[in-house]
Amino acid sequence: MAIPLLPIVAALIVMAAVATAVSSRLRASSRRRAQPRNPGRGRRRVVRWGFGAAGVILAVGAGLALGQRAIFLAGPLALSGYLAGLLLGELMMAPAARGVLRRGSLDRRSLDRYIRPGWVWGWRLAAGAAFIALAAAGAVGGADGRSLPLDCANSTSSVSSPWPGWSYGGPALVALMIGALLVEVSIRRILSRPRPDAASVDVAADEANRGASLRRAVAAGAAIALVPLAGVSLSAAMILSFACSEPNSLAWTTPAALALALVGVLAGIGAVVSVATLIRITEDDLATPPAGTGSVPQWS
Repeated sequence: MAIPLLPIVAALIVMAAVATAVSSRLRASSRRRAQPRNPGRGRRRVVRWGFGAAGVILAVGAGLALGQRAIFLAGPLALSGYLAGLLLGELMMAPAARGVLRRGSLDRRSLDRYIRPGWVWGWRLAAGAAFIALAAAGAVGGADGRSLPLDCANSTSSVSSPWPGWSYGGPALVALMIGALLVEVSIRRILSRPRPDAASVDVAADEANRGASLRRAVAAGAAIALVPLAGVSLSAAMILSFACSEPNSLAWTTPAALALALVGVLAGIGAVVSVATLIRITEDDLATPPAGTGSVPQWS
């Protein structure tokens, strides 16, 4: 059965990602540099992971309420909780300087200053591919949303189940759209929020926080998209590999199954890398501000 095997695959993805991230973080711990002044860093970390834990609890609750129908939405729902905490953490950053004398940077913050634009467009491409895969699986599935009716060769027909149709894909589409919205809102908030008062937060700390937050948002978004893409692709590949009996098999089902299996494996590997990257990202990765981040005094 394709669908019942997916929780085992998902568990292996999570364990591999956690093991990879923890080992990488332990190796990097001995090379950490002195931390710039960044009050509230620990509080924002608690908020991020606290909301992530709430997302996991919500995903478990959805699983209990929806049963197997929640199989593709559990991962995106849990990661969306983390993204909500990330966004709240950005709102908790120290405010800009206030008073008669203010200092503000004239630098224009752009996305490629903190992260390669290719990673952002890669996340958007993955989200689009996941949306198309879920919608296509639902469109070709049976009316029950759980089976795939096919007209096989020699005027025979076949109904294969469990197919990742609307019964499974509908909740996942909702979770995917929620996660995509959180990612894009987080990206815009991280870039546009005012520079905190340098007396409370170092420029280097603020730059490091922005860069780390952007990478976290994109990594979480990639995992939100790749987890259901891997699940739907592998499920569809298993069904198409034996949908019609051998004497009445169709010429296109085997190549389609192989192509979907390849997409599913690559998406699964991408999900492992994304979750592992999300876990290991720290503000230490950018301890000094990029060139041209000096502040220019402005009178108000």
